Amino acid sequence: MKERYIREIIEGFPYPIAAVFVRLRTDECLDPGSLRLKYILATAEAIARFLGVVALVECRDYLEEQGGPPPPTLSVDFAARFRRITWGNWLHFAREGFKWLQQVGQPGLLAAQLADVYFDRPSKESRAAQALGELLTLRNSLNHDKIKAMYPHEFRALCEDAYPRLESVLELLEVLLDYELTFVSQIEVLKRRKKDPSYWHRLKKIQGNSSDFLGDRRRLGITLDSHAVILRHPDHDHYLDLDPLLVYEDEAGKAPDIFFYNGLKGDAVVEYAACKHGGQFDSDGCARAGEIAEEVQHLVQLFSPAEENRHAG
Repeated sequence: MKERYIREIIEGFPYPIAAVFVRLRTDECLDPGSLRLKYILATAEAIARFLGVVALVECRDYLEEQGGPPPPTLSVDFAARFRRITWGNWLHFAREGFKWLQQVGQPGLLAAQLADVYFDRPSKESRAAQALGELLTLRNSLNHDKIKAMYPHEFRALCEDAYPRLESVLELLEVLLDYELTFVSQIEVLKRRKKDPSYWHRLKKIQGNSSDFLGDRRRLGITLDSHAVILRHPDHDHYLDLDPLLVYEDEAGKAPDIFFYNGLKGDAVVEYAACKHGGQFDSDGCARAGEIAEEVQHLVQLFSPAEENRHAG
């Protein structure tokens, strides 16, 4: 992978991926030992999570607009997979979500391009998709006792095998550089007499590896969803609201950070895990507890209607 592209990933990829990948460039991780292997696998998991989030919200938007049930590949066991989310479940949601949107001919904002990451042709997984699965298999084969017993040459062999697999995924994700991951912190309406309104947005750019998110101010003819992490192309009005699967929290957690959905406690309390340094928190301890609970319940109802009806009966 060219050095120039590595710099572009670190500076321009969505923060949830770039913040992990940059660790592979630190002095401590350059040597092929346990720490380098850890962050190769952590970067692959961050990619799987991000792709899974995008796939689910693309499918959510399609279901809300078009109605009808989701395909069995998504609805069967959805509640169980969603409640105890894993790297493997994120890969499942990404693969089946992009495949379905491709089949119905409504690929949405990013799905058409990300489907190319997953499939060389319909239903045939690409080399990148296979590599993500192989990295997951590697991670699942390791445990604390096994790692403690490994020799330096074993770590070297694993790193030399795993890193090219990660590169193959990152090279096909170049399309992410065309999109902006943004937190919409404030909106004001600007209206003059006999003029159409415009909307002044206060934004945080959630790109690159630094958690010192750059600010931005934009006047647009549309309103973006407020207090939401969104993904948008700067040349298009349409955008993806990633809430409640990816949230920005200034007060919850150990420090301000972007947090991934990390499973459910009970029916409505969400566990969140930080992308970098914010630790973990439960949604019932943050100011948006009610909104998050409503959005999570809506997702479960959309993707597993039969399960919801069974419980209701």
